[in-house]
Amino acid sequence: MIRRDNRGRIIESRRAIDTRVSGELLIGDGWEAIAQTEIKKLALTVGIYQKQLVGGPGHLELSRAVEALDEACSAIEESADFARDE
Repeated sequence: MIRRDNRGRIIESRRAIDTRVSGELLIGDGWEAIAQTEIKKLALTVGIYQKQLVGGPGHLELSRAVEALDEACSAIEESADFARDE
């Protein structure tokens, strides 16, 4: 929310921040698919912030985080494929 004075100057700016955190339980058969979906969702969220910080502090680190999350998804997929081949 932005409040302005009678000349249109900003006198106050407030933002609501969603602080809820959730996670899926990875139990039972098919946990790999759930894990991959949740990690991909997280990678997309991190990617949104990474794009907004281009050229700014934290951009490189967020780029690495997105790469690491993608690698985690690949590792889960490979382990799931390996388990199916046995």
